[in-house]
Order: sequence, then C-alpha cells, then structure tokens
Amino acid sequence: MAQLLIVTLGPIQDFIAAARRSRDLWFGSWLLSELSKATARAMAEECGFEALVFPGISNPKELQPGTLTSVANKIVLRVPDDKDPAAVASLGERGMRDRLHQLRDEAFGLIHGPHFIRPRAEDQVEDLIEYVWVSALERSVDGYSAAREEAESLLAARKNTRLWNPVSWGNQVPKSSIDGERESVLHEDLFDSVGKKGGLTPEQVRQRYGVGKTERLCGVGLLKRHGTRANSKYAHRFLSTGHLAAWPLYSRTRELVDPELATAWGRYVKTLESGGINLREQEIVQGDGWIHDSLFGRYDGSLLFEGRLAELFKEVENPDPHHLQDAKAALADLLKKIGVSTPLPYYAILLADGDHMGKAIERQKTFEKHRDLSRQLDQFAQRVRSIVEGDHGGELIYSGGDDILAFVPLHRVISCARKLAAEFQKQLAGFPIHEDEEKREVPTLSAGIGVSHFMDPMGGALRLARKAEALAKVERNSLAVIVDKRSGPPVSVVGKWGFFDVRLDAYVEMHQKDWVPDGAAYELRELARLLDGSEGAARTSLEELIGKEAERILGRKQPQHGAEKEIGEEVLNSLLADVKDLPLSEVADRLIVARLFAQAGEEAKSPQIGEQP
Repeated sequence: MAQLLIVTLGPIQDFIAAARRSRDLWFGSWLLSELSKATARAMAEECGFEALVFPGISNPKELQPGTLTSVANKIVLRVPDDKDPAAVASLGERGMRDRLHQLRDEAFGLIHGPHFIRPRAEDQVEDLIEYVWVSALERSVDGYSAAREEAESLLAARKNTRLWNPVSWGNQVPKSSIDGERESVLHEDLFDSVGKKGGLTPEQVRQRYGVGKTERLCGVGLLKRHGTRANSKYAHRFLSTGHLAAWPLYSRTRELVDPELATAWGRYVKTLESGGINLREQEIVQGDGWIHDSLFGRYDGSLLFEGRLAELFKEVENPDPHHLQDAKAALADLLKKIGVSTPLPYYAILLADGDHMGKAIERQKTFEKHRDLSRQLDQFAQRVRSIVEGDHGGELIYSGGDDILAFVPLHRVISCARKLAAEFQKQLAGFPIHEDEEKREVPTLSAGIGVSHFMDPMGGALRLARKAEALAKVERNSLAVIVDKRSGPPVSVVGKWGFFDVRLDAYVEMHQKDWVPDGAAYELRELARLLDGSEGAARTSLEELIGKEAERILGRKQPQHGAEKEIGEEVLNSLLADVKDLPLSEVADRLIVARLFAQAGEEAKSPQIGEQP
C-alpha cells in the first residue's frame, strides 16, 4: 500500500517577522519558499510529480530554482508502495540543504572584510531550518482519507516534541540587533573603530558588511541582507518603507505634465550630491539600464520626505548645516511643483488567509480530490501576483496556497484586498465546506491591512498587519484595517466583505468631496465617551441627546474649502443611519480611517490643468 508523507519546514512566522528592513522581510519569505520548492522537487523526482498533493503544481518546471512559484512550508506527497518514506524524506532534506547552502554561499560571497566570522555564520544558517516529517500507511484501497488524518495527528504530536540540540556557535558577544536570538558574526573591533583613525567610515561599513555603524547581525540576518534573487528587478536592493509611502506621489507624477518638474528634481538631486550624500546608496537597484520611474529614475522614494534628510546628512563626514537647509528648500520647491506640500508618510502591509480551509480539505476524501483542491490553490497563488503587482502596483512578498503577504499602495490597498477575496472564492467555488450541498458555502478569504509610519520599525509594522489579520479572522470573510498614526493609539475597524468595504469606500468618497465636516470624526469619538459607564434610563436619555448632537455635527457647513458646502440630505441620512445602527465610536473610527485613504487617493491623483496645488 502507498503511504502519505507530510514534511514541514520551520520556523516560519518568527523567521519572516525578524526583519528590520523591507528587503529582510522580502528575502526571508522568498528563501523559505525556495527551500520548500527544493524539498518538494527532490521528493517528486523520486516518486513522480503526479504523487504531489501540496504544492498542487501543474508543471514540474514550476519547482525549478528561482521561478515565481511560491510554495508553503508544508509538503504533502503520496509515496508509492515500492518506496521507503524515510528515504524519500531524506532526499527532500538533502535537496533543501543543497539549496540553502547555495543561497548562503552566494550571499556570504558578497561580504568582503576581515571582520566577518564566516564559520560561525555558516553554523547559524545550518541550524536555521527544522525539518520535520511523518508518514501514515493507506491500509485499504480507499484509505487515503484515514491515512491523512493519522499523518496530521502524528505531525501535531511531533511538533509538540521539540528537539533542543546544543549549538556550536554560542559566544560571549552581542546578539543580533534584529531579533536578539543569535550572536553577532561581526568582530566587535569593527564597531569600536568606526569613524576613528585607522577604522572604517560608516559608509564603508555599510558597503562591505551591509550593516549600520552600530547594527549587529547574525549569520541568518546577513543571509537576508545580502541574499540575491536571480531574475528579479530588485536583485540587489528592495524598496524601502519610505519608497512604499511615496507610491501615491509616484502615481501622481506619472500623469503630471510640467516641464519645470524634471528641472526641480535635477536641482534637488544635485543639492544632495553637493552636500556629500552618496546617491549610489539611494538607488533601488545596483545595475545599469533599469529605471523605476521616468521622473525619479532609480532613486528610492524616501528622498521625497523631509524627515529622511536629517538622517541622511548624519552619515556625511563633517557635514555643513547649510547643505541640509539647501536640500530642504530644494525638496520643498519640488513638492510644490508636484502639488503636494507634505506627503503622507504612511504605507500599507496586506496580510490575507483563507477561511475554513480545514473543513474544505477534510471533505476531500480521495487523493484525486485533495490534489484538485491543491491545484486550485496553486492557480489562485499564481493570480495573486497579477492582482497585487499588475492591477494595483504593489509588491508581492509571499503567496503560498491561501496565505498572502504584500506591500500595496495606500490608495489601492482596499481595492486589492477586495479583488483577492473575490478571486479566492471564485477559485474555490467547487469545494464547499458543508456536506449539505444546498448551502454551497465555500472557503472565503479574510484580509488584514496594517498602516504604519515609514520610519517606524518594520517589526512593529508587521505585528500591526498580523493583528489586523487576526481581527478579520474573528468572524471570517472579513476585512480589518488598523491605522497607527503615531499621534494617539491605533485605530481599528473591521467588517464583512460586501458590506463593510463598500461602506468604507463611501466614507472615502465623502471625505474626497468634502461632504464630511473637518474634525467630525474626533468630535463623534468624544461624544461616544460620554456613554461610558452609563446604563438604564439615564443611558437612554443620553443616547437621545448624543444622537441629536451627532446630527448637528455631521450636518454643519464646510467653510474651509472655498465656497461653503452643506451636506446633502441623502448623505446625511446614510451617516445618521450608521450612527443609529452602529456604536458611535465605530462610526467615528471608520471616518478617521477613511480620511487617511481619501488623502492618499487625492495625493495620487494628478491635478487638473489650471488647478492650484
């Protein structure tokens, strides 16, 4: 009889989350997918590609190194009765290790300097992946389903039995600045001598080792920092969080026709260069002939934020304070010509995950049906890249099965999440989650959007997005958004697809058309606090008074934007209906979140001819 083999690679979430820069996040996600592909390919070459359940590939070439295919960390394979599952699992681990060593050697080969302790770094990378496998025998002709259940039970038991082997790389030195888990593999005298006579400059430290002047990294951190991906437009550099925040401005300038704009940009770049800024370090990629944008060329969008300038000039040896002021003035002139005084410094991380996938998988009782489900997930994963990058101008970090991680422009992220959810349901329409065929409930996709300031730590931004995803998963088939604007606590909103997202779009339009009075959301939030602790008849009376005050706030005129505007009756009634049906604080939070998306949309929109900035 055949045996069902399940292999998992870990740790996943902790490894991906340990990221200080966006390229750390990107390469960490890509690396794990590459290792999963190598594992699946090695086992499938032994058992036949038709034996693969997960990943559900349609062409063996999809598992070749460097392809765009993303593979999750769980591989399921049906081992023929003439093969030994232990031997097959061993082949998979060997394939994984070979790919890991290849990527490790490519990355470490880019580090040039005597302060790099390569043997210790290699030991740390070798200890990175925990390779776990279990198998279960199909004890009858139709025993696939029972074997799968037994294998999943064994896997759960195995994961609860962790093996803690002694490490060979421990030492009394500082730990990694990213996650504090592993010891630094850079000699301390490197940092002790930075900027001193005979030592390296901060720029030289960054060029040779890829770290800041005080940033310690372990071997895994350096693998992420120096690892390259063949055939990628970001083979050597990935977009900074500042560039992500600048996406709406990039959209604006693509359609903005102003002969003086290119001149203003050139003047700004020359000002930076004359001030001692190494512009080569501000390019998105290292390589000739590739341009990200017709106006800004290959330069990172973080240069469009004044708050970034002080940080750049700190890295200049013997900086002249006048150069910083000149750069600020040149940037202000550039932004004025673009039509934006102060760009929004926020960016979005999108996380999505399938709902009820366990039930959908349990209903597939045969190997063939289980593989069909897997192939539909593979087709969805292939569509994700087109939706994120082609349709919405974002950058996909990871898409494996029903899991998605992506950076998406702030003004397009809601639309992107909605399209992903619709595509997921379309692809999984043939796999209902209930035995009752009349219900026809199929797996859905819940999405979380975290909006963070580009100068906040990447780890915090990832946690925010994961918190939003968890919030969306509470009721499932939902969208959740959490905005952290630094000023005050984060604002969270959540609701079902088809209702909440449509209403949020309506709120965005209200802001863009000045139908919502300025400050109304915060006034409604203060009103809502008046209800805290009230109950009984007193609460009923207070709710009536608050309802009338809310109507006054929402219905007042708008004198700040040219001619006075009075909110239309239809719009006012729809807002008051929300005030009646929802907690007042929730309406306020939705208005606050919608305002930020409205601002991003306005920033991305090219001004009309004759329109004043």
